[in-house]
Amino acid sequence: MVTYLYLLNGKKRFALETEIKNRMEREGVKTEWIKILRKNRYKITGQRKNIINFLSKQRSPRSTDDIYLELKKDHPEIGIATLYRTLDLLSSLKLIHKVNIASNKSFYLFPGNSDDNSGIYLVCDNCGKLVSNNRCLNNSVKVRLVDNAAKNIFNNCQLQVNHFQIFFSGLCEECTRDVNKP
Repeated sequence: MVTYLYLLNGKKRFALETEIKNRMEREGVKTEWIKILRKNRYKITGQRKNIINFLSKQRSPRSTDDIYLELKKDHPEIGIATLYRTLDLLSSLKLIHKVNIASNKSFYLFPGNSDDNSGIYLVCDNCGKLVSNNRCLNNSVKVRLVDNAAKNIFNNCQLQVNHFQIFFSGLCEECTRDVNKP
């Protein structure tokens, strides 16, 4: 494989190296999750393994309904209750991060986007999509928190804040484009 990589031109080589790295990371995530579950004496059933395999490949926030519908295509034996229990378990073990939205809808953040439990999100009023890790949105909010302003605010309130979540509602980029079409 390494010899093959060096025969490719720059862009194809980079893309292939990136794909191999991503696959190795996903396998590592899946293996690590299974180790943690076993260490905590949880069974690794076939359904749970299929769910973990699917979740370890995710890179963007997903709702339970989205995950369920996608999983059902390849694994019709997986029930919604099993999925909820597995998501709750992985969340309680801090392997994934659950984001609760006021409308009683939950989204899950996965490795690569759940390292920081603090977040700035936009929920699209049109399509229901959760936008996270948007550079423009993050920078707009974080500019207001420069020079330890956040620390000073929290100290003045006599509160200890471990993490924060800020939600905006509006339109995602795709829905904004659709609305602005002539």
